[in-house]
Amino acid sequence: MNQSSSNPKEIFKYYGTPGKDFARFDVNSPLPKEVEPTPRYEAHVGLQVFPTLPLIPPFNCRLFSRLAKRVGFRSMVGPDFRRWMPANLSRLRPDKFSDEYFVERRLNGFNPGKLNHIKDKPWQYAVNYKTGRYQAKPGGFLPEYNEARFVLRDRSLQVHSIEYRWKGRVSTCFPTDGKDWEDAKYYFRSAEYVYQEIQSHLARTHMNMDQYAMAFYRNVSKNPIRDLLWSHFEGLISINKKGASLIIGNTGFIPEASALDPKSVNGVLAEELATLTYHWSPAVQKLPDPIDNNYFDRASLAMWELLEKYVSEFFTTKQKEIKTYWYEIEGMSQDLVTHSILDPGVKSLEIKDQKDLQQLCVYILYHCTFFHSWVNNKQYEDGGDIEYAAIGLWDENSPDYDPKKIQERYDAQVKLMWTLANVYYNPAIEFASHPLKKLLWEYRDQIEPGIPLGWIMMSINI
Repeated sequence: MNQSSSNPKEIFKYYGTPGKDFARFDVNSPLPKEVEPTPRYEAHVGLQVFPTLPLIPPFNCRLFSRLAKRVGFRSMVGPDFRRWMPANLSRLRPDKFSDEYFVERRLNGFNPGKLNHIKDKPWQYAVNYKTGRYQAKPGGFLPEYNEARFVLRDRSLQVHSIEYRWKGRVSTCFPTDGKDWEDAKYYFRSAEYVYQEIQSHLARTHMNMDQYAMAFYRNVSKNPIRDLLWSHFEGLISINKKGASLIIGNTGFIPEASALDPKSVNGVLAEELATLTYHWSPAVQKLPDPIDNNYFDRASLAMWELLEKYVSEFFTTKQKEIKTYWYEIEGMSQDLVTHSILDPGVKSLEIKDQKDLQQLCVYILYHCTFFHSWVNNKQYEDGGDIEYAAIGLWDENSPDYDPKKIQERYDAQVKLMWTLANVYYNPAIEFASHPLKKLLWEYRDQIEPGIPLGWIMMSINI
């Protein structure tokens, strides 16, 4: 491929078959120069992931080894690795196994917005994960179905029970069931972890935004929305290209560390992408009842509202120019529709008018800033402590049970969660346009304490 070509459609090439493979940049093609990581980004990443550098081969040189001896980095490898790593939120909580903390993390942890309102049951809310549709690896312990149920009392959620199915046997556990109850919560947290990584993190942010970025880069050069969206796509295609092998490839983190095989991981990912459209808002998932510590809904709705104001003002100012270069939006729309894998019945990604385009821009900004920052930057809070949550569970009675391999998986989990959660590159409160920074500050009290304002990044760059 000719990198010097002036035709963006020759530079930004799609992977796979339109309408069959989910829309993304062709990972087998060179990264276009205009989306290569900046030197500042590479330096910033190096500083933030310093604790894991001795585990990366390029740093295993004689000079670094001498430095490691002096400053104690030897403790970063071997059986003490996880104990050496900085404490995460759960390790700092003496009540991390309590039912109260279990409820709080379902509201505000790294996989938010999953509570469903239930009618005509003894419980009012539930979260369930149907993992039985996918293939678990030999030795993997992954219940085919897992559901946590919650009751609403006054303005507080309390856990009611957990039901799971393993090898056709259904178990229903309650808070009074001692060890069985603690086991059920651990199984649930593992299932939640798998779906957080594949659905909420990879599908809804990384891969979902990749399809919009591709259509944008291939078509938009003069339309003013280029100025609106450009900085919010920084780093996305680059990190997705890396993640194709590091996270979801045949030897990627999720297939290696979880009980799901690579084909199943891709199946969950594609299934989620087939449901996602920009014709959406967080009001769809808002819990109908007031719950005092439901910080996610409050922050999510506040972020959407401020972005609507921000984008509306931009469109009011640039309406004439947007109309003048509307043909670029038509090209972007055609690419979105052609390469979409949406299920029948899900509203099309076609951009029919400026109202659609405005909605699409709010949707993109919400996911590239707030939502990715939430599900990514909270990963170490929940996934940095194997005692609290492991992305993969293993059946000790299986002939495929390998204790050494499991410890390696646990190390990989903690290392990756630290790395992903600590690259705070381009915080919006510093690098956004002045109107957006002003709105973020005005809405600060509604966004916090769900997520610190300084944790909201400009783009999906890690």
